[in-house]
Amino acid sequence: MAQAQEFKVMTFNIYHGENPNKPDSSNFAELVNLIIQKQPEVIALQEVDSMTGRSSKFFEERVDMMYKLMRETGYRTYFAKAMDYDGGGYGEGLLMKKRLENKTQNLSNPEGGETRAVAWGKIELKTEEELYFGGTHLCHEFEGNRLAQVKEIFAYADSLDRAAFIAGDFNFDPESMVYDSIPSHWKDAGQVAGISDPTFAGEEGKRIDYIFYDSRYFELVDYEVLEVDFSDHYPVLATLRLIGQKPIEEEEN
Repeated sequence: MAQAQEFKVMTFNIYHGENPNKPDSSNFAELVNLIIQKQPEVIALQEVDSMTGRSSKFFEERVDMMYKLMRETGYRTYFAKAMDYDGGGYGEGLLMKKRLENKTQNLSNPEGGETRAVAWGKIELKTEEELYFGGTHLCHEFEGNRLAQVKEIFAYADSLDRAAFIAGDFNFDPESMVYDSIPSHWKDAGQVAGISDPTFAGEEGKRIDYIFYDSRYFELVDYEVLEVDFSDHYPVLATLRLIGQKPIEEEEN
C-alpha cells in the first residue's frame, strides 16, 4: 500500500425517518443535508423503513427510504431487512461512495423479541483498497440476545478476507457485560478518543452507538458525536486510517 488512506465513517439511528421533536413530520431533508455536508465514505443507518405504511405519513406514499437517499445524495445504497413491518420492511441501511457487493447477515435472538440483522458492504477506497463495512442495530430487550448477536457479528467479521469495521446502535453501554465480550483487537473509536458523550438523546442519555474497527488494520484519526435535534440519537462520525490488510490466500490449483 503506497499511501495510508484516511476515510470518514458515520452511524446514525434515524428514528424510522420521523422527527421525534416534530411528531408526524419527516427528518429526511435534515438527514440528506447532513450527509452532503459531512461526506463520509460510508454511512450506517438504523431504524430504516422500506415501503411501510408508516412512511406514507411523511411522503404521501409508501417509500423505499434507501432508494430515495440514493437519488438525493448520489451514494450507492443497500437495505437489509431485519423484520416485516406495516406492510413493508424495517432494518438497516448502508450508503457507500463506491460499492462492490452487499450481503445481509441475519442474527439470532435466542430469548425471542424482534429479529435483527447486519447490512454488510464490500467497498473500495480511492486507493483501490477493498474493505468490508457492517451496519447493525442490536436487540433492545434482552442481554442474552445481544451477547449472541455480538458473538456472531465479530466472528463473521474476523472470517472475512479483507479488513473490516462495524458501526451501529448496539443498545449496550461501555460498562455492560456484552461490551466486555468483544474481542480485544476490536477497538471502540469513542473509547480510544477518550470521548464519552452520550449518543442517545432519550431518558438518561447513554453512549450506545459505536464505530468498532479492527486495530490490526486501522487506526483512529478523529471521532465526534454530532449534536443534531432531528432524531432520538446523535450521529457518530469517525475518521479511520487504513494501516494494513489481511494477506490474500492463494487459491489451490
